[in-house]
Amino acid sequence: MAITSAAAAVPALSSLSHRAPIPSISFLFPDSTRPFSLSRSFRSFSLTPQAKASDIEISFSDDLNPEDEAVAFDPPTPPEGFIPPPAFDDGPEETEDEVAAAYEELYGPAYSGVSVLGNDVYVMDSKVKKTSAFGKVTKEKVRDGFEERVVQVRRVTKVVKGGKQLHFRAIVVVGDKQGQVGVGVGKAKEVIAAVQKSAVNARRNLITIPMTKYLTFPHRSLSRTCI
Repeated sequence: MAITSAAAAVPALSSLSHRAPIPSISFLFPDSTRPFSLSRSFRSFSLTPQAKASDIEISFSDDLNPEDEAVAFDPPTPPEGFIPPPAFDDGPEETEDEVAAAYEELYGPAYSGVSVLGNDVYVMDSKVKKTSAFGKVTKEKVRDGFEERVVQVRRVTKVVKGGKQLHFRAIVVVGDKQGQVGVGVGKAKEVIAAVQKSAVNARRNLITIPMTKYLTFPHRSLSRTCI
């Protein structure tokens, strides 16, 4: 009985040992025996036919002489009544006075201090820029009746990424001694420029102070007396 059951179990185990057949993946790739052509996937491009070297003709004219009379320049004939202009050196020579007068008429009086046409030779002095010792243009002092008094000038050092920067700060007080007074502050790289900026700033900050008949302003006064 046991032998019969063992014999019956052997074919069952043998059937379990065989795996299912793996499907072939040859259907994913085309047959390697067949030639692969791009004509099916890409359209054919038609190129413009090029000319052959035998179809191009190059001609050389060796018998042409540029100095020949046949190719010489032939200017057009002038019209009737045409008078050629005189050359620039055909006229009479100009004198020095005529040259100076023509120059002064075009560009004004020269810096020689002599005017041939009677113009003012000092007319250009107001347009000449006056430079200071540092090579910068100096500004003329404004004459508007205000007196300037420099109160303080300090040197300001600023530490930046590239190093130190030196500037000057000036405080200026302006007034006309009639009750108008102003205080201004200016900064610049030079003392003169700082004073000029502060003077302009002071004129923007003018205030009116009540004055007495003695041209003084009322203020508090403290005093001590001993008995």
